Amino acid sequence: MQFSGRRRNLRLAGDQKSACYPHSLQFYLEPPSENISLIEFENLAIDRLKLLKTVENLGVSYVKGTEQYQSKLEAEIRKLKFSFRENLEDEYEARRRDHISHFILRLAYCQSEDLRRWFIQQEMDLLRFRFNILPKDKIQNFLKDSHLQFEAISDDEKSQREPDIIASSPSLSGTQLEFESVYKIPFADALDLFRGRRVYLEDGFAYVPLKDIVAIILNEFRAKLSKALAVTLCCL
Repeated sequence: MQFSGRRRNLRLAGDQKSACYPHSLQFYLEPPSENISLIEFENLAIDRLKLLKTVENLGVSYVKGTEQYQSKLEAEIRKLKFSFRENLEDEYEARRRDHISHFILRLAYCQSEDLRRWFIQQEMDLLRFRFNILPKDKIQNFLKDSHLQFEAISDDEKSQREPDIIASSPSLSGTQLEFESVYKIPFADALDLFRGRRVYLEDGFAYVPLKDIVAIILNEFRAKLSKALAVTLCCL
């Protein structure tokens, strides 16, 4: 990411825009490469910080995931013009702002343990919000694009393992499982569920219902972001 006196306008066709930011959420695996002005840099940093402060405050005032929490956070994201829903038209600019602003705040929040801890927690809560409203038919592509080896099993495979999956997930009934996607995940990525005896294991893989996969995704995100912040600090 380079700075200039004014922003360079990039002209991209629709398919190129989709390729840049295929989803309304991301793991921020690649840093931005375009030129931006110092004014835009400052504005994006301010808006991202406003968003993360809102995430923090709403997490204190409301139970995360409740209707009130979701609606208030969605309103703030809309106001600040960041991405949040998968099926909205012309989301390129919102996703671009989200991408660049995340990396800008990395520069500031990599510099102490307390700052890193705060930044990671708010970014995790923001990712959780976005993942929870991600359409089910978009989840597999998001996992693939995030380099996560989590594969949804077929209905036949799910039926074969239904008794074992339900026995390992006490809060999940047979009726619920019928409409729930189940993901085949490497055992090492599901250690927290294994320790709590809340997952079915077979041949080195965990079979995880959709309702439990968000915790694993957040753990992966935390690990990657923590490592990235350490690398950023070393490069300053």
